[in-house]
Amino acid sequence: MKNNLRIAVSGLNRGDNPQPGSGIIRSIRRSFPDAVIIGLAYDAMESGIYADGGPDETYLMPFPAAGIDAFFERFDAILARASVDVYIPTLDSEIELLAHARNGFVERGIRVCLPDPATLQRRAKQHLPRLAKECDVRVPGTKIANDVHAAIIAGAELGYPLIVKGPYYDAKLASSEAELSATATRLLSEWGGPVILQSCVQGPEFNALGLGDGQGGMLGLCCIRKTLLSEKGKGQGGITIEESRLSALCSRIIRSLKWRGPFEIEVILDEESDDYVLIEMNPRFPAWVDFPSMIGANFPEMLVNTLMGEKTEPLPPCPAGRFYIRHQTEVAGRVEDFANLFAGTPQNSAILQIP
Repeated sequence: MKNNLRIAVSGLNRGDNPQPGSGIIRSIRRSFPDAVIIGLAYDAMESGIYADGGPDETYLMPFPAAGIDAFFERFDAILARASVDVYIPTLDSEIELLAHARNGFVERGIRVCLPDPATLQRRAKQHLPRLAKECDVRVPGTKIANDVHAAIIAGAELGYPLIVKGPYYDAKLASSEAELSATATRLLSEWGGPVILQSCVQGPEFNALGLGDGQGGMLGLCCIRKTLLSEKGKGQGGITIEESRLSALCSRIIRSLKWRGPFEIEVILDEESDDYVLIEMNPRFPAWVDFPSMIGANFPEMLVNTLMGEKTEPLPPCPAGRFYIRHQTEVAGRVEDFANLFAGTPQNSAILQIP
């Protein structure tokens, strides 16, 4: 293994809806204390930039909506100042963009784990019912709409209450046509189409974090039951479980997709039927990725070792009955650090050095 690895990580926000980057960084430093972490931020207000234990260097990136040419133009400017061995993208919209440009990283000698575009689409929210049928998994009643009028028609067919989701992020409960109309309008404006409507399923929520080997197997799996939820429905706490039915469900999905790389599978245990119902599959590590690292299953370490060609054994199971609680603190920064991220355009803004 190369000494002093230089690992780039995105998704540095640690606010009330945290992104995975900071957890990945903490996990990496548990196993690679000499690694240099390069943060790639899409917003200068991502709090993980300024937190203790954050990136060693941070650069501002253009938003994924700017396209692949803008991404690599900025990335090449960063590479001219800071070499990168491994890149771990963490945002759904970012992965959607980069999955079509894997050769760009190969040409630059950077190791990155990305699904191929066809596989990525198979697990997308709008295609989830088809994947679930192939894997013998239940999903909620689902409708797809590309405009508000179609969403209102679909809502009437599904019945209220229902969940309205954007193609990448955000999920809101709609209990009436008026709420559906307002939510669909906002999501279409922010993320584009389609919006995904799902019937509500009542029951406890479970998440599974894993790493696919690309051949249909898994290099590790950690299943939790959510125990604390924020007002936005985001997990604020969870407890590890050993549940053969949930593990088998994850195995069927990963085997069907031959998924390579990080994933998070979200399910609800239907309290009426006692069946697990697949809600969505995210193509990345979740924000709680550092929790398994604390109890002996370091998924980011496994990913880095795999990308670097190291021989690895599957991660050990996470012991049941271990819990995490999300803890938020304030971070302090300097105005000059913040200003450095805006020195020039996003394509040539200056480096932000973190003392």
